[in-house]
Amino acid sequence: MVDLYQILSVEEKNNILNAKFWLYCFYYLHIMEWDPFDYGGTKMMMFQEDTFWTPDIEVISLTDIEYQSAASQFVQYDGLVLPLGISINGKLSCRFDVTNFPYDEHTCTLQARQRVYGIENYRLVYPSIITDDKPQMMLQNYVENDQWELIKPVKMEAGFAKLNTHHQQNYKIHIRRVPDFYLRVLIYPMLVVYVLSVLTFCLPFESGEKVSLSITILLAQFVNLLVLSDSIPKSSVNFPVFGIFLLMSIVFVGFTVVVSVITLNLYYKSSSSSPPWFLRKLLYSRFAWFVGVAKLQGSGSLSNATRKIQPTDEGTKNPPPINAPISEKVRKVEEMVCAPDRDEQIQNEWQLIALIIDRYCGCIYVIFGVAAIIFYNPLQF
Repeated sequence: MVDLYQILSVEEKNNILNAKFWLYCFYYLHIMEWDPFDYGGTKMMMFQEDTFWTPDIEVISLTDIEYQSAASQFVQYDGLVLPLGISINGKLSCRFDVTNFPYDEHTCTLQARQRVYGIENYRLVYPSIITDDKPQMMLQNYVENDQWELIKPVKMEAGFAKLNTHHQQNYKIHIRRVPDFYLRVLIYPMLVVYVLSVLTFCLPFESGEKVSLSITILLAQFVNLLVLSDSIPKSSVNFPVFGIFLLMSIVFVGFTVVVSVITLNLYYKSSSSSPPWFLRKLLYSRFAWFVGVAKLQGSGSLSNATRKIQPTDEGTKNPPPINAPISEKVRKVEEMVCAPDRDEQIQNEWQLIALIIDRYCGCIYVIFGVAAIIFYNPLQF
């Protein structure tokens, strides 16, 4: 009988479970039977190690095994040989599926079988500990692990090996990760950083910190990705869903960097060139009303400048008067006087266009971010 004593550690990157087991071998030796009444009520005797035969049972699924056998053997009056047990420290090879990291569960198979003598010499019979007609580990001395939870009971399935000449026992060890540590050091900070990235769209353009804040948040998300890569196996098949969510958040934060650069470029655009017609339509579209910029269009210097400054082509519509040189000078003076207002009007248009694009992209960012959090559900509520 094999009993699990403690899960020492789990190496997800190497697909190894380090554990300590106890191997118990009970058998009856009829030549050692006696009547306790004839020997002063003695029901058990202790003998030195290797006084009696120990069944040759090997645990074939472990590597780097360290044995620590008991120093004594006990024999009951009915001939039952009771060794204290053999302590086994070894590495159990498993395949870890980290798709649901850090809420993942894994199953490892421990195999114990006869090594030399086959079923014609003796048979492996499990003790009478039955649950749902299936034997299981007793786990009486199991020590809990603070990172991994053992899902009980640990079932045993009997079978055959070596051309059906040797008995074999398969134990299914099902473990579940305790996610509290990763929630506090990885998921919660990542969500906080992701929420803080929304502030990028709230900063005014005049602050000059929009791009720097976006890049800082982007670097923080890359650090979280590096921490995650050190905690999971390097496999392209079972990539965690949380890692996909983290990659999406990096893409979203990269999107904020691109938007910040574009909107800052538009906000500080030179007044020497007017906005093209498709950008000017944003000033009077529903987008402006949706992001709360429509009120700015009806007040301020932009509306006043629009009412006051209109391009005049009277010189081309009406024939020039007789005193053409004087009127030409007057027109040039008017252009010089109106030029600052016209430049201010064009600059205000660029600023409003940048504000509309920035707020509209911020709304898209929030909508897609909330949808991603709900879909991937990194907190597993």
